[in-house]
Amino acid sequence: MDAAEIAVKQTAEIAVNKTQREGGAFAPPACMDYSSLSDSQLIVLVSNQDNKAFKELFDRYSRMVFNLSYSYVTEFHAAEDISQEVFLTIFTKGAEFKFKSSFSTWIYRITVNASISYLRKHKKDARLTNLEDAADVEDEGSDKQKERDSKREALALKALDMLPENQKTAFILSQKESLKYKEIASIMNVSEKAVESMIYRARENIKNNLKKLQSKKISKERE
Repeated sequence: MDAAEIAVKQTAEIAVNKTQREGGAFAPPACMDYSSLSDSQLIVLVSNQDNKAFKELFDRYSRMVFNLSYSYVTEFHAAEDISQEVFLTIFTKGAEFKFKSSFSTWIYRITVNASISYLRKHKKDARLTNLEDAADVEDEGSDKQKERDSKREALALKALDMLPENQKTAFILSQKESLKYKEIASIMNVSEKAVESMIYRARENIKNNLKKLQSKKISKERE
């Protein structure tokens, strides 16, 4: 089990313990096969503080939540914090799910909102990894090709991070999560046409941002 898996697994225990302190947990039939239940059935049980139903949803979605939040904040511990907040929200506010969309759409929306909220609160000091500086860091244990790849990745992440929030969200959901425009539109509460436009603008802005960052890097090297 890697560090990310350990981190997201701990979130389940945190959410369960917090909920139990606030009022105890619902005891379902011992013979219930949770793995055979749909997301909608599980969230109904979660709204009654069913720990096992929560664990099943957590197992299904924890990796997605962590990866999506990491795409926004690009920092391991910050993504951990966001993941915990997302699953605490699911456990404590499961009754607020209205079944107007799929559960996966609901959890994507919660994760996106939590990630954006985190960045707004910490935009001055919470980006523990400075992506622009990371482009200039050399890894002594890597060969030159690995160093170049690392620098290119850092510049790409910085170019993505410079996008407006709506473009960044649409781009991440499309390119990193491989969601269809219809799913993205539902998550963002916009039309499919708007999603298409945001992704197009995001691609163009990423290209322009990369040119600016590369130009800035070259000027810095010449100083």
